[in-house]
Amino acid sequence: MKVLLAERDQNERAGIEWLMKTYSLPVNEVAGAGSLKETLSLLEREVPDILLLELDMIPAESWPQVLRYSKSFCKKVIAVTVEATFAKARQAIELQCVDLLVKPLEPAKVKVAMQKAISLIVQNPAEAGSPLLVEQGFTYRSLFLEEEMVGDSTGVILLQTEDQRKIQELVSFLQHHSFLEVSSIFPLSNLVVCVLETPSGALEEEARKLIRDWESGHAEPLAAVVLPRDTGKASLHDMYQTGRRLLEVTFFIGYHQVITEDAHDGSWRAFDPFLTPKQQREWIDMLNHFDREKIKRWLHEEFLHMEPPFPNPEMLRTRLTSILAQARRFMKTYQLDGPGLEELYMNVFSDILYHPVLYRIVQNFLLFLYELVERASQAEALSKKDVIERGIQYIEEHYADPDLTLQKVTQAIGMSYAYYSHLLMKKLSMTFRQLLTEVRVKEAKVLLAKSQLSIKEIASEVGFRNANYFARNFKKLTGLSPREYRAKLGKED
Repeated sequence: MKVLLAERDQNERAGIEWLMKTYSLPVNEVAGAGSLKETLSLLEREVPDILLLELDMIPAESWPQVLRYSKSFCKKVIAVTVEATFAKARQAIELQCVDLLVKPLEPAKVKVAMQKAISLIVQNPAEAGSPLLVEQGFTYRSLFLEEEMVGDSTGVILLQTEDQRKIQELVSFLQHHSFLEVSSIFPLSNLVVCVLETPSGALEEEARKLIRDWESGHAEPLAAVVLPRDTGKASLHDMYQTGRRLLEVTFFIGYHQVITEDAHDGSWRAFDPFLTPKQQREWIDMLNHFDREKIKRWLHEEFLHMEPPFPNPEMLRTRLTSILAQARRFMKTYQLDGPGLEELYMNVFSDILYHPVLYRIVQNFLLFLYELVERASQAEALSKKDVIERGIQYIEEHYADPDLTLQKVTQAIGMSYAYYSHLLMKKLSMTFRQLLTEVRVKEAKVLLAKSQLSIKEIASEVGFRNANYFARNFKKLTGLSPREYRAKLGKED
């Protein structure tokens, strides 16, 4: 068993190597790398069974390359970090790590992780490392390094299942599929690359036939990207990179597709991922009124009628999490964040982060919101809603009204003026006027940052009749005048 220790600290590397010897692990060769450049070089040259990788030495711009190399040149990865953050956990998931160890390393945990990696390799010797099915003239180096040119009749088909855990089934299917003239097939962790010697006109029909044959015996949707040689890409590496970019449009159009190069030029249109204050109020209103139809219409119009050029999928995921944050607040308002809905919430959150198809994310999100408003309507009927939060919600919905008073708030929520004022001071340690001013200033900060409205217009927009009075309150809470706050953000009034 061969192990590569990719760790900048030489003492850490020596300590881990000593542990492996002490625990008599079946490792007969250990290599060490103290930099990312050295790690990538040794991965390609040594092709280790296990890579122990320090995540903290990888700059963001090198992450795609590390991902490719780890999935192509080693079987199992154990990640190490000093930061126990969500970002590092996500990187470990993308690498399909056996374990994520947090420094300072505990010898027992290192031992368990190594034993688990060794056991997985022994149980599935053909898994990982992307075994080559067919190789006639090209190698994995051809995909990852720009060094081998392709012939005039060479075409490439990239295949990907919607559920990428089904890739192994796809590989088994391809072993028995009858291609026209296949040169090489390269299974990777999340897709399969097929290199064919075939006229460009026949390549698309070959892909369609392949999808039909696959779906005749499998329920899992399959997407195929076709790249004939005449696309202007001189190397297999260029064609592979172009194909990966084209696969990104499956987020919008789904699978069961043959995708050609005109589907996506590699650029994304500008898109603001965050809800505006007006949209936040709209979501608060839809949820509070349990308006299922309006929620459905909003999500469908926002996400399911997009045309090229598409926005960056990551920006859309961020926007969906902004909406989910409104649902989260709604859950807490109605005290619905117990085990049942909490699990549904986490499932939706996971879908937003990782599901490969947008319309399925929206569909699952809608089902969750339907369940949420149904339970909230039941809770409303039973009067279990928190009275303080109800008042705060009313203030957040009506702060722009310059005539908003505590009497109006308490009348709307069915509470006596004196008792609600007492609750505010007891639970929030502030008066109604202080709470209203905080809400107005908070919304004003958003408008100062995101709009070109004048200071006077913003004051009016958030409920202040007098711009000078607005400015005094703003400075009292933020330490800056509205003009200074906007200047600090790089905007001018």
